[in-house]
Amino acid sequence: MSTSRSTGSGPSRQPREGAFRAEAWAFLAANAQPLPATALSLTSIVAEWSPQEEVVRVAEAKRWQAVKHAAGWAGIAWPVEYGGRGGTLIENLIFQMEEAAFDVADDPLVVGLGWCGPAVLQHGTDEQRQRLLPPLLRGEELWCQLFSEPGAGSDLAGLATRAVSDGDEWVIDGQKVWTTFAHRADWGLCIARHDPDVPRNAGLTAFMVDMTAPGVTARPIHQITNSSNFNEVFLDRVRVPDAMRIGAVGDGWRVVVSTFMWERFNLIVGGSRVLPGLADLLRSTGASHDRRIRQRYADLYMRAESLRFTVLRMMTALSRGQLPGPEGSLMKLVATNLLSDVFELALDVMGPEGMGDGTADAWKGQWHSGFCGAPGMRIGGGTDAIQRNIIAERVLGLPRDPRPDRV
Repeated sequence: MSTSRSTGSGPSRQPREGAFRAEAWAFLAANAQPLPATALSLTSIVAEWSPQEEVVRVAEAKRWQAVKHAAGWAGIAWPVEYGGRGGTLIENLIFQMEEAAFDVADDPLVVGLGWCGPAVLQHGTDEQRQRLLPPLLRGEELWCQLFSEPGAGSDLAGLATRAVSDGDEWVIDGQKVWTTFAHRADWGLCIARHDPDVPRNAGLTAFMVDMTAPGVTARPIHQITNSSNFNEVFLDRVRVPDAMRIGAVGDGWRVVVSTFMWERFNLIVGGSRVLPGLADLLRSTGASHDRRIRQRYADLYMRAESLRFTVLRMMTALSRGQLPGPEGSLMKLVATNLLSDVFELALDVMGPEGMGDGTADAWKGQWHSGFCGAPGMRIGGGTDAIQRNIIAERVLGLPRDPRPDRV
C-alpha cells in the first residue's frame, strides 16, 4: 500500500508529508529488514502461533516498540507530553504504511496502541494519560480489550458484567470472552454495567483494570488456527480504583464507540500484502492460465481498488483534522469479506495441498492460517450485520431499526 503520492489536502502539505515519508523510510531501512517475498503479514487473529512462538513474538514486539520510541517514532500523532511525537494522523498513517513493508513485530501491541490507547487519550484524565500512555508507547506494557461477553458479543450494549461503587473503588464481577492476549496483558480496558435499571447503553461505565489484580483470571481458548491468543476472562470481585474510571459514570458507551472507531481505522494497513501474494501463488501453481481463476482474481482486484476510495475518503477527513467516522464500518465490511475470498481462492488453486497444514510449502502455511482465521475478522470489532446497520443508518441516512430499548 506504500505510495509516494501525498495524501494531504493542499500543496503546502505535499512537500512536508513527502519529506516525512522519506525520513520514515530511512529510519526503517536502517533498523529493520524488508519482508520476504512470501510473507503475508497475517494478523494475530489468523496467525498460528504456538505458546512458545507467542512468547517470542510478544518479546519482539516490545523490543521493536522500544526502538521506535527511543528514535522518536512511537505515538506519532500523540502529544509529546505523553511520550508521542506530536505529529498528525496522516503522518501516523504514512508511517504505518511504510512499516508494513518491513519484517517487524508489532501485532501483539495493536490493541493498546491502535484501539484502546487512542480511546484513553480521548476520554481519560491528564493523570490517567500520564500514568498509562508512556509505558505503552515505550513497549513496556501490553493492553487488552475487555468488551465481549458470552451473552453480549454483537449486542454489546446488553453486557452483564457489573461494577458496584464502594467508596473510592469499584467492585467488578463478570465474564469476558474473545479477549486477545489477555493472558499476556498488563492492563485491560473494561466496560461494565454500573446501573441495571436504565436502558442498555446508558448504564455502562469504562475502567482500566490491572490484569494482575486479585480476582482476574485469564484462560486461553484453543482456536481452529491451533493458536490460543484469545481468552475468556473471569472477573471475581475485582477492585478498581475510581481513579482508573475512564470518562464519566455512564459514559462507557462513548468509550466503546471510540475504541471500535479506532479499531476499524487501523484496518487500513492490514492485509496490504495478501493480494500481491495471491498473484504470486497463481503464477507459481500455473493457475493464472485458468480463465475462471483469472476472472475470480480480477474480481478480487477490482474490489480491492474500490476499497481505496473509502481509504482516501477517510484520509481526506484526517487531513482536515477530523476523526475517523462511520466510513470505518464500510472499510471493515469490504476488507474482511475481501480477505475471506482471497484465502478461499488460494486454497482452491492449491488443490489437494490445500487440504494439508501447508507447513511444507514455500508459504509455510500462511494461506491455511488465513483461511482458518479470516472468519474471526468478520466477527471481531462488530459482525458484518452490525457494520451494515451502521452504514445504512450513519452513512446512507436510512431510518433506524425499530428498537424500544434503544437510548
